[in-house]
Amino acid sequence: MQLSQREQDVLGTIVRNYIETAAPVASRLVAKRSELDLSPASMRTVMAELTDKGLLEQPHTSAGRVPTATVFRYYVDTLMSPTPLTARQKRRLADRLNESEPELDELLRTAGRLLSDASRQISMVLTPSYAQVRIRQVEFVPVKAGLVLTILVLEGGIIQQRLVKMEDDTTADDLMMYANYLNTHLVNRTLAEVRARLLDELKGASHALSSLCLRALAMADEALSADIRQELYVDGTSHVFRRPDHGDLRALGDLFEILDERTRLLDILDRVMVTGQTGQASIAIGELASGSEACAPAHPADVSLVCSP
Repeated sequence: MQLSQREQDVLGTIVRNYIETAAPVASRLVAKRSELDLSPASMRTVMAELTDKGLLEQPHTSAGRVPTATVFRYYVDTLMSPTPLTARQKRRLADRLNESEPELDELLRTAGRLLSDASRQISMVLTPSYAQVRIRQVEFVPVKAGLVLTILVLEGGIIQQRLVKMEDDTTADDLMMYANYLNTHLVNRTLAEVRARLLDELKGASHALSSLCLRALAMADEALSADIRQELYVDGTSHVFRRPDHGDLRALGDLFEILDERTRLLDILDRVMVTGQTGQASIAIGELASGSEACAPAHPADVSLVCSP
């Protein structure tokens, strides 16, 4: 988008004021706060031209202007100058994370709280896609006749447990041999790789495998047959009531309805994250279409920031 310096100054002023107030911005205020020496009447003319270009919207005839999603995109990509964290802020964040419990779920909860406190917004932290997580150890624990607890220790300290049905005559020694076999052949592979190998060996080479190998592979296949549920940690919902638009009860209701719909949230996060690059921040603005529906932010200035590990 090619904009003149004057247009950039006007749009930047409108975006900043709209974020602060969540209300249409009047030409008089823009004339006062911008670096341009323009009268309110001249500023109205400039804002009318930007409206004709589809960069501003006017909710009502007598109201000021609000920026479109296109302008927010341009502002983030071109006009905004993020302030980096200071060394002191970085140390404080690192110290808080180091003080957290070593388990991954508690570490992610702490990260969510820190992100929410720093941004004064709602934070959402999603556990990694388990298909690409490597197995560190497999253990089988007998629960009762015909029922075994499968424990998967994944990289990053993630532990997944699942009950698996087994023949009644399976002994604790059998389970130990199965675990030893799997730990020898499947450890340090991703779950996706393990599943692919299990299918290949069970279908194509079963005649060459011993009974022990087959039973170990069958148990592992059953334990990994269902997708491991990704966890989503949401924090900072109280910050919503400190926003300038918190009086819009309908918008608040829509927002909290989305936060209660875990499946919808995961879908939004998945589609936002695929647009980003590993190790970089991805910013999504405006509507996120899903089939015939659209997942729009409750406030046009809402921004989703996703940092891919």
